[in-house]
Amino acid sequence: MKRLYFLAAVATLQIVLGSLTMFQAAQPVRMADNVLVTSGDYYSFEVGILGDGRLRGNLSEIRGHSFDVFVFDERGYASFRDGSNAVPPLFHQHGTTIQVDQSLPGGGSYYVVAVDLPAREDLQVHLDLVVFGLKPTETIVAVIVLVGGLALVGAALMLSVWSWRRSPSVSKPSTQPPVDPSLDPPSDPSPDPSPDPPPVAQEPQDPPDDNTRIY
Repeated sequence: MKRLYFLAAVATLQIVLGSLTMFQAAQPVRMADNVLVTSGDYYSFEVGILGDGRLRGNLSEIRGHSFDVFVFDERGYASFRDGSNAVPPLFHQHGTTIQVDQSLPGGGSYYVVAVDLPAREDLQVHLDLVVFGLKPTETIVAVIVLVGGLALVGAALMLSVWSWRRSPSVSKPSTQPPVDPSLDPPSDPSPDPSPDPPPVAQEPQDPPDDNTRIY
């Protein structure tokens, strides 16, 4: 029985921790910062999610210079880096202040790129971005912990059933109604073990005297 209680306690703890970790994995990630993009370079911000997600926020050049913002998936980012630009971006906008509201279809890695095209001059960019989606690392840890907790719940149930089968069976009470002693026929009186005394012999009695004499 103590083993059963221990397994149930550990399973409950794992399920609670796994649920909290999953809740944390689903929380939005916000990034707010000022970044310096040097001449001839670009700034990139990687986003990794599981399943569908969304990217919202804004980027602005502090000194009022215009620049370009791109959102790529993995293939598009590889195409941008090698200079071929064969894969179109998911999002592209040019200006001094850029609003981003882009869906991220499917799990994987996505990249936010800020660059001055074509001159690639220095940029001072303020960004404030929020990513909605399941974070990969926290989600995997939460699933492992939850599966372990559910496995312990199954083990505890199997152990309880096994213990119940091994316990001695309790005899069921009789379903027949109790017998009323008043309904029993009267029992025969027990014979007297002492024998009856023998009859006492009586002495002969004289005839009554009626004053009659015999001569």
